[in-house]
Amino acid sequence: MKKSWKLYFVLTFCGIMSLLLYVYESKGIPVSSPQRQVPISLPRRRFPASLLGKKNLSSPFRKKYPASMPRRKYPESHLLPLRGIGDSFLPFKETNTDLEAAPQHFWSEKNMTKAAISALDRGSPPLKKILFWNDVFGNYSFYFGFGREPFVKAKCPVNSCFTTSDRSLFSPEEVDAVVWHARSDDQSLPSKRSPHTRYVFWSWESAHYMFDDLQELKNVFNWTFTYRQDSDFPNPFSVVYRRLVPKPVSAGKNYASGKKRLAAWFVSNCETKSGRERLVQKLKKWIRIDVYGRCGQYKCPRNNGKSNCYELLERKYKFYFSFENSLCKDYATEKIFNVLRFNVVPVVYGLMNYTAKLPPKSYIDALAFPTAKSLAVYLMFLNKNDAAYNEYFRWKAYHQFPSEWGLLAKPWCELCARLHDDQSQKVYDISKWFIEDSRCINHEMNKISRFINGNAPEK
Repeated sequence: MKKSWKLYFVLTFCGIMSLLLYVYESKGIPVSSPQRQVPISLPRRRFPASLLGKKNLSSPFRKKYPASMPRRKYPESHLLPLRGIGDSFLPFKETNTDLEAAPQHFWSEKNMTKAAISALDRGSPPLKKILFWNDVFGNYSFYFGFGREPFVKAKCPVNSCFTTSDRSLFSPEEVDAVVWHARSDDQSLPSKRSPHTRYVFWSWESAHYMFDDLQELKNVFNWTFTYRQDSDFPNPFSVVYRRLVPKPVSAGKNYASGKKRLAAWFVSNCETKSGRERLVQKLKKWIRIDVYGRCGQYKCPRNNGKSNCYELLERKYKFYFSFENSLCKDYATEKIFNVLRFNVVPVVYGLMNYTAKLPPKSYIDALAFPTAKSLAVYLMFLNKNDAAYNEYFRWKAYHQFPSEWGLLAKPWCELCARLHDDQSQKVYDISKWFIEDSRCINHEMNKISRFINGNAPEK
């Protein structure tokens, strides 16, 4: 009887243990796993939320997105860990963007003979000739420079190129590229074209403001050179880079100290397709905005220099309205980048992908709010909360700007290299690409009208 009772006890114990093992294994958790007792959260700050998805981001048992996945998705520069609040996943500065300003003589074309140019063309690869056909608001060097020297100065990997605005210097057969500014007063094109010549469409102005109908230029241009990120040669107004080593900052600095006024706006175009002037007028119902320039009552004389106006802004104001005249894909001008260099918070109004191009909490996106009133309420909150306002300056210790000419020279280096190795024959329907594909919207469209006039957008 005793033996039967002991056997019954052993069999029952073994049955219970087997049942427990089955339950644990069916959930994918080995009994010996330390995760069962001490759950470990994934380091979410290292990976963009768009990559990880929305489901159960903190679960230690997620199998769908292994830790190695981001390393395959992102460039090498993004793998370094974040160093503190205010850091980002923006790229680090490229060496050829760290150049001093170009000498002014780059913008003045020398009278060179063909013999002198041929003397420059004795190396390998052969010299490619680039003709600036028209001008950029009076600048015939496209702010880059004439001759071969700018390519050498910019440390282009391939610098065997030569620029000129002299249409008589080379025959059509000799010209390798014609660069054409879409907003120049001179809208002519060469009367004769060589099959090997690349025509390059150049623009810094938005697709909302064209002088002529681009439909007439279908199948003319081979390459694009604009602010758009999908251009053959992207040419943004500026960029922001991460620092390899964070900059020392003074602890406890209060960026709100001494600033008695809330917001300012420098503007001369008083009627725009973006409706920015309507937005400012609406915001004035709740907050004070000092408008400088032709559209306002305040003045900051240009003869004092633009930097003095920004210094005035930095000294007196907490916010600046970096409102674009156009709401078009990727369009963001000096209105945002110039202000970022100073200790003031820009409020942006545009269609650039700001989260992909600017550090986190370096700006306030107006269109991220459902209505103009909700934007005003948030600005009033920051105005009364110095701690929250100061959060918008943490990024400065971890980021920096390239030199202006170094950044501007980068796409010209790329153009020079492409002239030597790209034999493709593509052509653009430039009206479709630049006008239609820019997906511009104006203040009369529902989304913007609801935002400005105070009705929350429909879900």
